[in-house]
Amino acid sequence: MKFNRVLLVLNSEKPGDEKEKLVQQVMPILSPNIKELTIIQTESVDELKEACHQSVELIIVYGGDGTVHVVVNELMKIENRPKLAILPGGTCNDISRALSIPQNLKKAAESIVEPNIKTVDVASINDYFFLNFSGIGLITEASENIDDQLKETFGRISYFISAIQQLQQSESFHFKLTTDGEVVEEEAVMILVMNGYFIGTHQFPLPTISIQDGLLDVMIIKESNLQTIRDWFSLSYTHQENEEEHQIKHIKAKEVIIEPETIKDVDTDGEVYIKTPIKVKVLHEEIDMIVGENFIGEE
Repeated sequence: MKFNRVLLVLNSEKPGDEKEKLVQQVMPILSPNIKELTIIQTESVDELKEACHQSVELIIVYGGDGTVHVVVNELMKIENRPKLAILPGGTCNDISRALSIPQNLKKAAESIVEPNIKTVDVASINDYFFLNFSGIGLITEASENIDDQLKETFGRISYFISAIQQLQQSESFHFKLTTDGEVVEEEAVMILVMNGYFIGTHQFPLPTISIQDGLLDVMIIKESNLQTIRDWFSLSYTHQENEEEHQIKHIKAKEVIIEPETIKDVDTDGEVYIKTPIKVKVLHEEIDMIVGENFIGEE
């Protein structure tokens, strides 16, 4: 498939040699299949947002989850929005993983020129949007307390190190949760609202989670203990009919309202800038994205 007008956006935080490597790897693949390709290296978030309003058929974003998150929020303001593709360039790349996009740049570029285009769900959260997840509690504490040097040295492993470091310090909180009108009041150390299904490069072990099903998957982690975290990270957790006996509770819903007893920071796709209370609503089949050939969505 040959695209007419395409914009390639490069994350300004990437070092020059990494951008040069990107160009060397993907341009020979992209160029023959694009009539007009514009490359913009943004120097700020404002420039990144502005770039999204160009009149193009496709926007290709090179960057991590944070960069994609900014672009998605900006595209949601556009009535006739372009299609979106991702060249993974971050630490975890959970959004691209949820779309089965190859993590190898050449293969990711090949998936763009032979595109598998799917219309995926987007979740609204207060006045913003996310593709993969939002969360409060332990997930936010781990994200906020990642040491920059540790992240630079160990990459995605730093998220797990931070989570373990926060594990013993994490305290449960009381919350009111409303899902499609049903109210639950409990204690938890973490609540996740999933649209995608990857956290820290690991796929959440629930085959029913889909980014195309028009539903959110709410995960309530009740206690902070090594077994619960190990179950999550090792993917040994499986859905049980009687989940009251387990430390992870799963609820599916179209709309979720979370009201903790005290105000908490919210992690959305790895970015922390929203505070509770939050109202999350799934927007079914909202944005066209290029996905990998192994993408499994709703038929």
